[in-house]
Amino acid sequence: MNLGLVPQPRSIAARPGGVVWESPLRISVEDDWREIVETFAVDLSASIGWRVEIVDEQAKPDIQILRVLEYRDEDYQIRTGECTTIEASSRAGASYALTMLRQMAPVALWSNTLRELEKIELPRFVINDGPKFRWRGVHLDVARHFWDVATVCRLIDQLAAHRLNKLHLHLNDDQGWRVEIPTWPRLSEVGSRRRSSPLGHEVDGRDDNIAHGGSYSANDLAIIREHAVKRCVQIVPEIDLPGHAQAVIAAYAQLGNVSEPLEVWTRWGISDHVLNVGPEALDFAEEVVCYVASLFPDSPVHIGGDECPTTEWESSALARAVMDEHGFTEARQLQGLFTKRLTGALQRDHHEVIAWDEVLDADDSPGTVIMAWRSSRKGVEAARRGRDVIMAPMQFLYFDWLNSVDAGEPIALTLAPQATTWEKVYGFSIFPPGLEPDLRHHIRGAQAQLWSEYIATRDHLDYMAFPRISAFSEVAWGTSTMVSDFRKRLALHLERLSAMGVAYRPLDPA
Repeated sequence: MNLGLVPQPRSIAARPGGVVWESPLRISVEDDWREIVETFAVDLSASIGWRVEIVDEQAKPDIQILRVLEYRDEDYQIRTGECTTIEASSRAGASYALTMLRQMAPVALWSNTLRELEKIELPRFVINDGPKFRWRGVHLDVARHFWDVATVCRLIDQLAAHRLNKLHLHLNDDQGWRVEIPTWPRLSEVGSRRRSSPLGHEVDGRDDNIAHGGSYSANDLAIIREHAVKRCVQIVPEIDLPGHAQAVIAAYAQLGNVSEPLEVWTRWGISDHVLNVGPEALDFAEEVVCYVASLFPDSPVHIGGDECPTTEWESSALARAVMDEHGFTEARQLQGLFTKRLTGALQRDHHEVIAWDEVLDADDSPGTVIMAWRSSRKGVEAARRGRDVIMAPMQFLYFDWLNSVDAGEPIALTLAPQATTWEKVYGFSIFPPGLEPDLRHHIRGAQAQLWSEYIATRDHLDYMAFPRISAFSEVAWGTSTMVSDFRKRLALHLERLSAMGVAYRPLDPA
């Protein structure tokens, strides 16, 4: 029987018979896990109008959720029956089990508009499940195009539906600064707004001449964080410095390397304008990164570190003096000053630090987790240097690339023949080719990226994300098999996405 389960569980065994549920659905659960049942109840109320009652286990519940400490952190078991039992050792495991039960039920349970449903009929199964990889992430660029709180929370819901557990928010770039910093108010007053954006690729030379901007308050980010906690998704904030800093310098010129005033950049690509290497710029970087980190007290923090041009440093008297002071022979080594400063400050505040793989080109700090984006080979290099790695190679996991080579595809970062089909995503190996087996423990998992230069509307975001995220979720869960098998399940899973209102890219004919 094809239930369209995505990602498919590690094992599923059919049993004779079926189970029927009616409203109110009665669930027993320990008090400190009540929130996951309350979230499940909100979903059922919104989709099919059902009530969920939390009862004690002596009251003949329809679903009994049990804490069993012998399970690994995100593992769970479901036994459907007159009393369906869920066993897990963590909130996440129990939440994933409820998500799986929704997938096993009619598609109406995923509807974003109310549908009437008198009863739910489930087959009888035993499912034993859990992820192979602990980092199963998606990155969203909110800097190039700003996404409001509702859209970010909607994406969190979509990730949770696929049992993905990290949302990485790219909060600044040359084209916009997206977090209000109380001690640096011009970052949101000036740095969050650009006067125009490119239309099409840079070579097209066209602009929309429409102002674009937005920033998140601390309260906005608290709403996002709290919503993510309910869905067992962790928010990973990123402040990317010392490169990608033109919006910063537009707000505070003294942090840059040139005397002429700058505006928030109205081009895509990488600006040559970077932070200078003086004490004020280093202090600024530490202050803003630590402030943003404080808004996400239990999260790893990404410090960027990618694509930092050295052109301005090479012609800067200040930079040359700092190089002489530290005995540097190349301007690119100056980036290591920021990496070490930010890493040290964050680690003192008990945050794990993540950086793009360019930090391997300078002196990266011990304990920094490397996000390998330039190629899978960078993941091998980082693992061989004793670093933990999150695999994010652009050739497979950059979802701003074309979905296909079809001439009708909307504009994307790449041009044909560079495309990333969902089939290509499904064929991705998280353990990089050439990595020694005894180094595999350094590979934490993988992450897909949604850079937003060419994604400006919610429907376009959906189109670029799905079904590629669906394919990625099964790879990251660790249960991918054959493309032909996945396609059959995906065809049914797309009905759930339709019910959720996701404007996914339709499948091409087989």
